[in-house]
Amino acid sequence: MLLNVPLIVDWQTITCNRETLVNDALLKNNQWCINYDYYIGQQVLKYDNTIKGKLTVKTSCPFEIVHVHVNGTVTIQLRAGVTEWINIHRTIPYHEPLL
Repeated sequence: MLLNVPLIVDWQTITCNRETLVNDALLKNNQWCINYDYYIGQQVLKYDNTIKGKLTVKTSCPFEIVHVHVNGTVTIQLRAGVTEWINIHRTIPYHEPLL
């Protein structure tokens, strides 16, 4: 049964509250991101999501960056003639081990 009751809602306040919640969530999520500039020729490690287990290494061997895109992605060379376009959130800068 539907009643003829007027609905009083302040949509502007609801929208502002929602935007505040979204912005706070973004700030909390982005505080762990590291600002890093990738460049062509640099080596990076690629996260591998298919590897399961606590004690396994979740990255694969270092790959060379072929192209850096402005939308937050890089093109890496997997082997001769084979490249992959991946997001920078799936990469870690590779540093040569110190001997």
